[in-house]
Amino acid sequence: MSKNPYLNVDKEILGDIYSSSEPMDNLIKMCDEFGSRFPGTPGDKLAVDFMVSKFKEYGFENVLAEAYTVPGWVRGSSSLEITSPINRAFDCIALPHSLEGEVEAKLVNLGDGPIDVYEKRKDEIKGNIVMVTSRTPRGMNRPLHRTEKVNRSILAGAEGFIFMNHYPAYGPPTGGIATVIPAVGVSYEEGNFITRALKRFKDVTVKISSKCENKDMDSWNVIADLPGTTNDEEYVLVGAHYEGHDIAVGAVDSGSGACVVLEIARVLSKIRKNLKRRIRFLCFSAEEIGLYGSTNYARMHKEELKNLRFMLNLDAAGSEGVKGFAIHGWPDLEQFFKQVAQETNAIMPIFQRISPYSDHWPFFIEGIPTASMSDPDARQRRGGRGYGHTRYDTVDKVNIKYMWEAAANGARLLFRVANSDEWPVEHRNREGIDDIVEKQGYNETMALILKMVEYASTKKNLKPEVVAYINRVKQGYR
Repeated sequence: MSKNPYLNVDKEILGDIYSSSEPMDNLIKMCDEFGSRFPGTPGDKLAVDFMVSKFKEYGFENVLAEAYTVPGWVRGSSSLEITSPINRAFDCIALPHSLEGEVEAKLVNLGDGPIDVYEKRKDEIKGNIVMVTSRTPRGMNRPLHRTEKVNRSILAGAEGFIFMNHYPAYGPPTGGIATVIPAVGVSYEEGNFITRALKRFKDVTVKISSKCENKDMDSWNVIADLPGTTNDEEYVLVGAHYEGHDIAVGAVDSGSGACVVLEIARVLSKIRKNLKRRIRFLCFSAEEIGLYGSTNYARMHKEELKNLRFMLNLDAAGSEGVKGFAIHGWPDLEQFFKQVAQETNAIMPIFQRISPYSDHWPFFIEGIPTASMSDPDARQRRGGRGYGHTRYDTVDKVNIKYMWEAAANGARLLFRVANSDEWPVEHRNREGIDDIVEKQGYNETMALILKMVEYASTKKNLKPEVVAYINRVKQGYR
């Protein structure tokens, strides 16, 4: 076992964390009093004010709630029904940024929606309504995200989209999409009824109706700095989004992550005299509908990013499982992380994995070393989100011991990243970033967005919200 040069610091960190109910107290306040914290809701600003007050309570000065404009969405009513050859209505929810409108057409069931199926069945898809499950197709070495499935459906000519939960008993799933077509989520049970009907009758016509509003709204990122004692220019960043989807309180995803960020801030503020470099704590908004908080932060603070040593993303950090770290394509960081695990005697698996679907991504594509807190075996155990992105992501799903472990491992790692005089990596250049993205297969994923904008631009009689979406992608987020 490696000698621990920060043994006394670690004891102080661990003793403080494991004797406190603070992270759970904060989570209960955030979820039970402020609801989903979805952008544009009253709970969004209430949560922001609460987090600002907490950082100040923990001894932080110059805490900032930084405002920006987010393309918001207000849920109205939605419906889904089979209109031929039988009549049957289903419980459903509109997906955030779904286009308001009504479409009736034949149903095309693409199952789990493997990448090649959209082109193979393009003639069937065009002008019709696609149904796809939330499961990643077998044989893929990366997750196939909802947004990629809906984008591929749109590019194949779909006029409506049905997103079926592949987990029983959790109800319809939610998740943001592009503002181009009406789209709804349905439960595993309702989706299976529709699937059986299609097998029985061969041709099934369905109708989607979505009443919602896409409009600009204000939201905020909460920023707090813990100064370093010897080097305040170079800094380390840790963050998580604080909002859930509008249908639930988002306790795990990611109220727990934001509260772990707050807890790490609380304990490290007490040992600031031992901290060499500045640590910036960030609670992002609007991750769930398109990484708007982190994207806007990275653009608004672009000049500062050259001094950012490392970014750690704590999305859903309070979820069940061990608290290891997924390094995002930086092999030269593995030894540093493993050394931290050894000298702290922590259960802290270290592995490599890249994903563009959380708040580290705007930093990753700027060439900054990034990592996420993660359990390498969680995907195999759960096969996906489980109750995540449903109304059942509630406080009772969070066990404080996982928040303790997340805060303990995160605080000890960040302390060492901030204090190390020898950092094994530098920022990547554009060529290096593009190479990694291409090797992971995400270059086409990113290109899909621009392809879809080009496709949408060819449509006639575009609604104002579609035009706004097209312009937003072309011009960049504000």
